[in-house]
Amino acid sequence: MKLKNLLIAVLAISVLGSGLNGFSEVTAADRENCLMCHKYPNMARIGEDGLERNYYVDEHIFLNSLHGEVGCRECHPYIKKFPHDPVTEKVDCANECHIKPPFAEKNFSHREIIDVFKSSEHEKKAEDSPLMKQSKPDCKYCHLNPLYKRVDENIISFGETLDRCLNCHQKKGVAEAYLHMTHRLRHKTSRDSREIVSLCAENCHGDEQLMQKLGASAAAVEAVETYRESIHGKMTALGSEKAADCISCHASSLIHDIYDKDNPKSTINKDNLLTLCKNCHAKINPYFVRIAVHPSIKEPHNPVLFLISNMVLRTILYGTVFGLMGLLFLESYRRKKDGIGMKIKSGSSWRNTKGLK
Repeated sequence: MKLKNLLIAVLAISVLGSGLNGFSEVTAADRENCLMCHKYPNMARIGEDGLERNYYVDEHIFLNSLHGEVGCRECHPYIKKFPHDPVTEKVDCANECHIKPPFAEKNFSHREIIDVFKSSEHEKKAEDSPLMKQSKPDCKYCHLNPLYKRVDENIISFGETLDRCLNCHQKKGVAEAYLHMTHRLRHKTSRDSREIVSLCAENCHGDEQLMQKLGASAAAVEAVETYRESIHGKMTALGSEKAADCISCHASSLIHDIYDKDNPKSTINKDNLLTLCKNCHAKINPYFVRIAVHPSIKEPHNPVLFLISNMVLRTILYGTVFGLMGLLFLESYRRKKDGIGMKIKSGSSWRNTKGLK
């Protein structure tokens, strides 16, 4: 009886202990107890536009995300009571969080990087058409990304990583802060070059009809196609981590500062191209930057390049292939005429069939 009671007590303590652990974890991450309702997978409603929206929050995914320690109302401060009224306001990523980064004296905020984004070409402007406003990306378009990819530390330079860290973190104590942030090297929460190209091309720049409706130039309409035909695009498609992708040329280490090429702050402005190209190419001169990064081989755009690629290079390619085939045929004919036949015996080889030495 004593042994039975002891086993029951141990079992009860184990179950209770695991329950308390789970309870403390949930309480720490969900101080307002939002998951009391949002933990149900089928929690959804039909909006005024007739579309169904799901408000389910996966607790495990949330706790293990970058925002796992951020309270719900730090992103949704407009919620004042529980249960709350229908939400009509969007999340503002510039809100100040109640979290202080290492070596920082103030609470964390994305405000500085968002100010950069708002000055870029991707920010919705008052003069934009409704279609343009609808087509421009917001924070979630790029950052709603479940991919956590391990990468080799050697392919990420110290300077590049540190520049990105300084977008949000203070310079003071940077050596110590860098030690804290080295997980950005080992668990890089961003995309590789091929994914960046797909992200930019998938729903916007790769849609030629949409780009034409938005009034883009002919070069901008074909930008994805011409990039994929370039040396950068072909190297990226083959898996190169060093070849330039869209972000490599169109933004600095701030990532969000993408401007029109005529903007003096743009990395692709003609006055900034030499500095830009030196990030990858050490020995260059002003003539180097004149090389077309998005070369179009279509005749109306560049008749010289069209002539070279469609006639000269093809003539060389087909001339070499058919020339080698002709040489092979003539050599086979000569050997056959001299009595040397091809026999498959103990491996393929030419053998003398007439007893010639």
